[in-house]
Amino acid sequence: MASRAGTIRVFISYAHDQAIDGHRDRALELAQSLRIRGVEALIDQFVEHDPPTWPRWMLNEIKAADFVLCLASPAYRERAEGEGDPCIGRGARWEGAVITEELYRGQPTTHAKFIAIVLEQCRVHDIPDILLPLGRSYYLWPQDDEELYRRLTGQPRVLPAPLGEIVELPACEPTD
Repeated sequence: MASRAGTIRVFISYAHDQAIDGHRDRALELAQSLRIRGVEALIDQFVEHDPPTWPRWMLNEIKAADFVLCLASPAYRERAEGEGDPCIGRGARWEGAVITEELYRGQPTTHAKFIAIVLEQCRVHDIPDILLPLGRSYYLWPQDDEELYRRLTGQPRVLPAPLGEIVELPACEPTD
């Protein structure tokens, strides 16, 4: 599924973290909030009624996305880092492996594609280690919603002043 010309496409990668009340709902709220503001945000909850072949779907969505928002939680970190019971949370494990591979073989610009998001009730400590190198930033959501939206849509908060002309300064007289 290719994005329409000029459309910013975002895939939301997260764990169905049962230990955090409302985590799945907040992930959906983020997706819907972005969609309302013109960002084609995609999340697994949009296709659960007609389940695709999940590994292929996840791989295709990560590759097609302009940005992948990785929603930090204890379960997401554990699964993305290959820890815990391998039979639980296979989707987040697979996405973590695909993201790790893209970062490993990608160009330096690839790193900007993957953005860590910390939702309410989660902590910065929950960001998987693969998303921490190179001092990449993260966003607290919804607190940093405007900053995240600016990044996704290429709208900087501050624009440089127009470049003026070089000002010619008078020369100093030599002193003895």
